[in-house]
Amino acid sequence: MNSIHKLLAVAGVVIIAGGCQSNMPQFGGQSGVSVVDSGSRAHLQAELTMADYTELAEKVTNKMLDSSLVQSWKSKPRLILAKLRNNTDNENIRMADIYDRITEVLLNSNTVRLVDQSATSFDYVVRSELSSNRQYGASGEQLVGYKLELKLFTISGEMKGQWSGTLTLAKGQKAFL
Repeated sequence: MNSIHKLLAVAGVVIIAGGCQSNMPQFGGQSGVSVVDSGSRAHLQAELTMADYTELAEKVTNKMLDSSLVQSWKSKPRLILAKLRNNTDNENIRMADIYDRITEVLLNSNTVRLVDQSATSFDYVVRSELSSNRQYGASGEQLVGYKLELKLFTISGEMKGQWSGTLTLAKGQKAFL
């Protein structure tokens, strides 16, 4: 069984299990609304959730901060975090949330000094992009891969580093009862 079939099989189990009754407290009688853990990674569609944004932004930013390049810095350079580019097939992704999480991780690292995009004195620019690749199966299955990429450039435009992380979401075929 190849990896896409395994992933879709797991997604099918998650979708089937999602239909089972929950022990979570419900409000409003038969409304079916439940309180879930804010760190939950459950999905109803093959689309990013707030938990996904946070996890992916942290993963890639920490990859950058843990790199030998950044670890070799003797002092805290001034860094501009350029606007995050959305190169996905979904224009509704909350790009500001991803940008804010990257900013928060950078600030909390105490490794760099973030300056505004209008600053005239800085050492590096970080350009970031979120992209996606969506595949469809013959029976309605979906596989979506999201990739977040950070690229570090000097003032003169020389690329000094590149870090990325991926997140793949799968949706099995619809079950008709």
